[in-house]
Amino acid sequence: MTGRRYFQMKKIAVFIDRDGTINEETGYVDSLDKFRLLPGVTDAIRALNQNDIPAILITNQSGIARGYFTTDFLKALHEKMHRELEKNGCRLDGIYLCPHHPDEDCACRKPKPGMLLRAAREKGIGLHNSYVIGDKIIDVELAHRVGAKGILVLTGYGAEELRNHPPISPFTKGGNRGMGGWVIPVGTELNSVPDHVAANLYEAVTWILGQVAGSSEQAGGENSQRFQSPATRYLLPATSKRILIVKPSSLGDIIHSLPVLWELRRLYPEAYIGWVVKEVWKDIIADNPLLDEIIVLKKGVRGFFSAIRHIHDSGYDTVIDLQGLFRSGAISLLSGASERIGFSNARELACLLYNHKVTVPPGTIHAVDRYLLAIEKLLSSQDPLNPPESPRTPLLKRGVNFPLYVDIEDAKWVKDFLRANNLSNAGPIIAVNPFARWEKKRWPISSYAALINQLIQELKAGIIILGGKEDIPLAEEISSLVAGRPAVAAGKTSLKTLTALLERVDLLVTNDSGPMHIAAALGTPVIALFGPTNPGLTGPYGKGHIVIRQEMECSPCLRRPCLHGRPLCMEAITIEEVMEAVKAKLESSDGVLKSRHSRLRGNDGS
Repeated sequence: MTGRRYFQMKKIAVFIDRDGTINEETGYVDSLDKFRLLPGVTDAIRALNQNDIPAILITNQSGIARGYFTTDFLKALHEKMHRELEKNGCRLDGIYLCPHHPDEDCACRKPKPGMLLRAAREKGIGLHNSYVIGDKIIDVELAHRVGAKGILVLTGYGAEELRNHPPISPFTKGGNRGMGGWVIPVGTELNSVPDHVAANLYEAVTWILGQVAGSSEQAGGENSQRFQSPATRYLLPATSKRILIVKPSSLGDIIHSLPVLWELRRLYPEAYIGWVVKEVWKDIIADNPLLDEIIVLKKGVRGFFSAIRHIHDSGYDTVIDLQGLFRSGAISLLSGASERIGFSNARELACLLYNHKVTVPPGTIHAVDRYLLAIEKLLSSQDPLNPPESPRTPLLKRGVNFPLYVDIEDAKWVKDFLRANNLSNAGPIIAVNPFARWEKKRWPISSYAALINQLIQELKAGIIILGGKEDIPLAEEISSLVAGRPAVAAGKTSLKTLTALLERVDLLVTNDSGPMHIAAALGTPVIALFGPTNPGLTGPYGKGHIVIRQEMECSPCLRRPCLHGRPLCMEAITIEEVMEAVKAKLESSDGVLKSRHSRLRGNDGS
C-alpha cells in the first residue's frame, strides 16, 4: 500500500431478520418444535464468519408483549438456535430484539432503526456500508433509513411482499437505471425499493460478498485477494470521494441541512462524508449513521486552526459551505479541497473563497430548498433517477428526507419522563415551547399560560413545557399560573432526549425556534407563532403544520431590536386563534380528538 493514502472506516455488518429468513415462517414461534432452520442458512452464516463480517440477528418479537411467550422462552429458543448453528460450524455475532407491542410506538421496532443504532454503537459498525436481509419490505425500509443496502429474500413472506409492491419490476440485464437492477417509475417511494432480491439467505449473502469483494479489490489494487484481511478491509482509498459539509450552527440551520446529507449519501454510498459543527450543537448529529466523521469547531482562534489542520490532513476533495459566512468560507479555502461549493450571495465576502458558486433564484425560498440547491449540480451526473439523456427531476420537486434519529435509550428516557409526570395514558400530549433566542420572537408568557389552561380544561391534554436551563425560571412561572401543573421539561433534556420527546408528542405549539424545526423534521405537527421572522424562509418545513401570524406593516422585519420597543406582532396573536388551530390539527374527520400516535399505529411485523 506504499504510495497511496488510506483512511480508516468502521467495519461493515450483515443484519439478518429471523422468522422467514433464518427459520421457517410458522407464525408466532411459541414452541421449540416450531423453530426449524431454512436450507442454506448455515452455509450463508458460515460464509460471513469466514470473511470476518459480523452476522447480527435483528427481530421484532411482539409475542412477548402480547403474552404468547416469555423472555425466558425466547432465551431458550435462541440458545437452541445457537447450538444448531455451532453444530454446523457457524455463529451469530449478536442478537438484538424488540419485545414491544406495536401500540407502544417504541424506538426499536422495525422499521425504526433503534436496534441498528444500538448495534452500531456497541460493535463499532458503519451502518451506511452495511446490509440488512429480510423477508419483508420493512426490512428494506429499515436498511434505507440508515443508508444501508436492503435485500429482500423470497422465503417467508418475501414472495408475497414482492407481489404486493407492483411499482417494483425487474428489468433485463443491461437495461436502464434503478436501485439494484430495478426499474423505478416516477413517484415510487425509494425507501421501499430493494437493492437486491434473492431467493434465500444464501443467495443474498453470496451477492453481498461479491459487493464486498469489489470494494476490497478497489482498496487493495492489482495485487488484492478476493477478500482482504480484517486489518485492511476497512481501509478506504484516498481515491474514494471525500465530502465535507460546513454548517457549524445554529440548531434550526443544522436541521435544515440534513436533507443535503441524505441526498449525498443516497447518491455517493461509498463516499467518506464529514460535517463541521460547533461543539454546542454536535449532539444533534452525533452517531448519525450517514456520517463518517464529525469535526467539532471549538471556540477561539486555537479551536479554529485545530479544526483546519484536521480537515486539511483528512484530504477532503469537495467542501460544501452551507453557512455562507467569512469563517465558513475560510474553512473551505484552507481545507485544500479542489472543489469548494458555496452560494453566490454568501455574506461577509465568503463567495470570493469558492470556485463553484451556486446562484439562488430571486424571491422567497425556504432554507431547506436553498441548501438543496447547493448540491444540484454535484448530484446531476450520479443520479440513477435522472440519466443524462432524460430530463432531470429537480431535488426540490422530490420528497425531502431528514435523517434525524432517536436512540432506544433516549426513547426510554421519554417513556420514564411521561410516566413520572402521569402522562403515559393522557389524552393528546402537547408540547409547548414558549422560548426563542430572540426575545422579540416570543409570544407573551401570560398568553401561553392562558392557552395551557384552556388546553387542559377543554381538551384534557397533557402539557409539557420545553426550554433550556436558562429558561427554567420562566417555565416555572408559567407552570405556577396554570391549574393542573403541567410537566416541566425545561433544563432536563439534552438535544437527543429533546428529539425523542418531540417525536413522541402529538403536537408542538411554539415560537420560531430550534425545537420547531426538530419537530417538523420528525413529522410531528407544529403550530408555529411568527412575528418578526419570515415563515417562508424559516417556517416549519413540510405539510401538516400551521403558521399563525398577524399581518402588520412592519412584519416580518428580521430585526432583533424592535422598532416599537416591544413585539406588537407577537402580542397581536390571540389565544382563540391558537386554540382553534390546535383543535383543527387534533380533530379527526368525525370531530373526535385523537392522539397522533393512535392514528399511526399498525401491525408491521411480528
